[in-house]
Amino acid sequence: MRVTFLGTGVAVSLEQKAQQSLLIEDDRLILIDCGFGSMLRLQQAGYDVTELDAIVLTHFHLDHCGELMGILKARWLSGAGRIDIYAPEGASSFISSFLSSSPYLMGKLSFRVREVGGGERFSIGNLRFEARRTVHSVESLGYVVDGLLISGDTSAFPELYEGVDAAIHEMSLDFGGKADFHTSPENFAENAGELKRAYFIHLYPPAYGNREEIARYLERGGIASFFPNDLDTLEL
Repeated sequence: MRVTFLGTGVAVSLEQKAQQSLLIEDDRLILIDCGFGSMLRLQQAGYDVTELDAIVLTHFHLDHCGELMGILKARWLSGAGRIDIYAPEGASSFISSFLSSSPYLMGKLSFRVREVGGGERFSIGNLRFEARRTVHSVESLGYVVDGLLISGDTSAFPELYEGVDAAIHEMSLDFGGKADFHTSPENFAENAGELKRAYFIHLYPPAYGNREEIARYLERGGIASFFPNDLDTLEL
């Protein structure tokens, strides 16, 4: 399994980073989240939206799904076939509200929504997914993909890390941040259990500016910590 970090940024501008988006390649090509900038990064990584086999969304904040309509429109204009969208409960109504603001697209975009609940398992090609409900300000899911946790946005809590030893994880907050719906270094260290490796994305400017100290802090607790940039890749 190969992971390309298409977008490692957040909802504010940060060092020319695209908003959150990951590309997973095995026997299928799967886009996980599609914040603004993901289409450009996908092209820069050498792929086209027509090659995607599925889209998986963690939740419906724009920095995670803002380019969904653009991707679906580009696929329609390019003659691509239907694509499955896996997303938390409420996905159908959310996408319908997106479409209602652009009525000229009604009946033209080819997709199927598959709403997923916490604890649900499903497969896309050879890849096995387990959805885990997360702690955020809206309905949200993380996904364990063949042993790799992709957290989406969440506060850290022990059950999220059961049975995994590596994670692509948000780190929105700096030291002392209030970890109600997002993760801080202390919140992560207290809850990550036996996790051995973490690849941190979705850092707001204070945390991003302090990422080296965050890494040292977590590594003292035995968690190897990495801060990938857009278009970096990970082979698993």
